[in-house]
Amino acid sequence: MPKANPESGQFSRRTRTVAGATVVSRVLGLVREQVIAYYFGAGAMADVFVAAFRIPNLLRDLFAEGAFSAAFVPTFTKVLRTSGRTGAFDLLNRVLSVFVPVLSLVCILGMIFTPQIAGLLSGGVEATPGKIELLIIMARWMFPFLLLVSLAAAFMGALNALDRFGIPALAPTGFNVGVIVGAALLSRWVEPPLLGLAIGVLIGGILQQGIQAIQAHQLGFRPRWLSGWSDPEVHRILTLMGPALIGIAAVQVNIFAITRLAWTLGDGPVAYLNYAFRVIFLPLGVFAVAAATVGLPRLSQQVAAGQLDEARRTYTTAARTVLYLVVPTAIAFILLAEPICAVLFQRGRFDSAATLHTARALQFYSIGLPAMAVIRVTAPLFYAHHDTRTPALCGVISVVANLIGMSLLVGPFGYRGLALSVAGSAILQLSVLWILARRKYGALSLGTILGNAAAISAISAISVGAVWLPLRSLYADTASWARVALVGSAIAVAALIYIGITWMAGFRDLGGIRRRRSGGQ
Repeated sequence: MPKANPESGQFSRRTRTVAGATVVSRVLGLVREQVIAYYFGAGAMADVFVAAFRIPNLLRDLFAEGAFSAAFVPTFTKVLRTSGRTGAFDLLNRVLSVFVPVLSLVCILGMIFTPQIAGLLSGGVEATPGKIELLIIMARWMFPFLLLVSLAAAFMGALNALDRFGIPALAPTGFNVGVIVGAALLSRWVEPPLLGLAIGVLIGGILQQGIQAIQAHQLGFRPRWLSGWSDPEVHRILTLMGPALIGIAAVQVNIFAITRLAWTLGDGPVAYLNYAFRVIFLPLGVFAVAAATVGLPRLSQQVAAGQLDEARRTYTTAARTVLYLVVPTAIAFILLAEPICAVLFQRGRFDSAATLHTARALQFYSIGLPAMAVIRVTAPLFYAHHDTRTPALCGVISVVANLIGMSLLVGPFGYRGLALSVAGSAILQLSVLWILARRKYGALSLGTILGNAAAISAISAISVGAVWLPLRSLYADTASWARVALVGSAIAVAALIYIGITWMAGFRDLGGIRRRRSGGQ
């Protein structure tokens, strides 16, 4: 047997740490969606909440987790390496001194011009009278969430660079708790009841950033005003954010277009697509985001130290890890979509028709799930080299392809065509990223990655297929309260079959790295 790769083992351990913490957060996030589905169903009210929350979220991805993290983490890591923790925390203070006033102004302007934004999002179409008016009210209440989640992203980036991954991965739990409280409790005391969800979003944002601020304080961070407008490192972050902003802005155009098209299809499609994507986001959040969260600081450190071969190996391990876990999940979502959606959501105001529609959206989204996951760990390879332009360019290409795809597919397939277009554009985006990554950074073992993915796909189809027919025959005659155990048992059996076959086939670790008996890789 070959010697174990210590870098691969360390990466896998850190990924498991983040994945474990993220599981708690994502499962609670799924509970959050179940609570929303129970109280508000998948009709007009659910459409309003999803669309209203997306308005500040369009800006959140621009200023917070996407562009900011891509620019901030490598810069913070560099300062930490050269100036120590004190210098790095000074950089964080200078960054916050710039971004907090700017984002506060953005929130104020957003609340003033919410009617115009809502008009663009809805196109003036409302299947239910008063739907757009409620959309405006909800969006105004939730706009301050942009500032709160941006603060959370800053603390998360700093903590990850300091090799603290558990608390940042758990922090979204605070957000989920806030929304659950808003849906289950506050909605009973306010009018309209949907307003309770908006208040819950704000409570959740406070908790999400507060949890991370406490750990940063424990590590020595003290907030203070340090002017950052003339600081070269802040300028570097802003410069790196520029191309990333273009790419993410293109993605937001994409989301905006999806929401608008779904909104015009009547009451429900916005909610169906959202619930389905929340199911998709569970493996994305647990596996892909965990690997990317660990990978970006590690890649940044290796690139800064000139260890380019090690950086490529770190990427290969991350891609294999993600595919080993996500491919069987995608196939399970395709074959078992309806029973999974029924078990997750079908109760309260969420009826069997909503289950069927959500399952159809889930199946089409799942076609692109492996590509979506690998994109999450491929973009950090560019960010670690301080290249935010290439992922931005690929994002723009993907968005253009998706806009064309949606316009062609929404007619024959309705809301399902929107999900299918998203899946196809993700596959295209990953393909372009891989081509450019090979040109820029050399061989990435893509042949091995794709070979493993093909083998894992075949094994996954066998594993899930083995339980598909028995589950289908038993599911219809099983009482609703017992379906949870039935579906859970089927998934557990499929997982055991998958693990057993992959083990016998020679896959010996989380990364799905096939070890040949001859001792090579």
